[in-house]
Amino acid sequence: MRDETLDSELTADWNPVALRGGVASLRVPSSWQRLSRDDGGLAYQSPGAHPVDLLVSVVTYRNPYGARAEEAIQYLDRENVLPRGILPSMETADGPDEVDERHWIAYAVAQPPDRQVFVWKVADFQPPDHVRVVTLQLLVPNDSAEDPELSDLIDRLGEEAARIRFSPGPVQGPVQRVTMRNVWHGESVRFRLPWDWNISQDDELSLFYREVEGAGTLRVAVHQFNHEGDEAEILARAILRQTAEQFADGPDGREGEGSLEWLPDGEVPGGEVMARFVTDGEEDGVPLRFFLWLRGAAIEGQTTVALFSFAFPQASRGGDLERTTLAMLEQEVRRAVVGITDSTEVEEDSEDGFSLADLLDADDLSLDDDDLDDDDDDGETGEGGHGPLGRA
Repeated sequence: MRDETLDSELTADWNPVALRGGVASLRVPSSWQRLSRDDGGLAYQSPGAHPVDLLVSVVTYRNPYGARAEEAIQYLDRENVLPRGILPSMETADGPDEVDERHWIAYAVAQPPDRQVFVWKVADFQPPDHVRVVTLQLLVPNDSAEDPELSDLIDRLGEEAARIRFSPGPVQGPVQRVTMRNVWHGESVRFRLPWDWNISQDDELSLFYREVEGAGTLRVAVHQFNHEGDEAEILARAILRQTAEQFADGPDGREGEGSLEWLPDGEVPGGEVMARFVTDGEEDGVPLRFFLWLRGAAIEGQTTVALFSFAFPQASRGGDLERTTLAMLEQEVRRAVVGITDSTEVEEDSEDGFSLADLLDADDLSLDDDDLDDDDDDGETGEGGHGPLGRA
């Protein structure tokens, strides 16, 4: 069913609306209705029988460890819920003497059972330790998704968002402190740890640790199995199940206590798993307790298994340090992104660039519920209406 209202919005007047947090303004159609929003962000709804909703949030972050543009994903992906493969891209300055450290992400997701969500996030960096992020979310109900004018509306909203400019004045509140950051092992696993955890490499292992006596060490390794043929998807899930069950029974024949859990929010049913195992041992003569996790995914005919091993000194067991560290690791391992993580960044020499409207027919999109109300972002985009939020 065609909604004539969307068609008319493309030629209607677009009025500027003020955004807080040191952001100048964003234009929206004059006929859209302002809605109430408890969190202080902006919300607008288009008129007509099949409306769409636009949510706009602005947040300023302070990172006591320093705000570096190359770590933009820490601010654009605060909750670690970006679709697999999405990485930030950067807007460069127009002139040789200009400095423009803005990063952006644009993606579309399906939110079952009744809507799609189109998201634009842009970060503006203010050294040494402040970042402003703008988040725009266009919520499209299923009964509006097939309107032939929707793709033009999405592009127009992106172009309008691309015109947002930040004021050079002092940082405005409220300000949120960044305590967690995204970390990787290779290109197949992404998860979060506190900022004060250090990272080092030991052959094919990634080691994560704090400069605190008795705090323990986390080791991460990954194994991938590629399958071919018509039954590649079936084989990938079968290998994943077999590996996870063997892990829960005791990796390498170890004695201990294990458990197995299939995660309901995976990209395919039965395609994501989490197994645990706890055992005692020693290293260099030091008695340790090993807390082991397996996070696996079967995606596109490939089985990916990420192994997390946290060695904690027996002498430090039973205290708050052990309890809080294990609770944090349990949560972050569960939320880890495991599997194929090919970048979907836009090629800089692309003539037409990337448009969210190109994803209207995508059927492999997913999103955690938390992202719909995410106010953790703020930012800016490119010049002339063709930037990260439009035809980037």
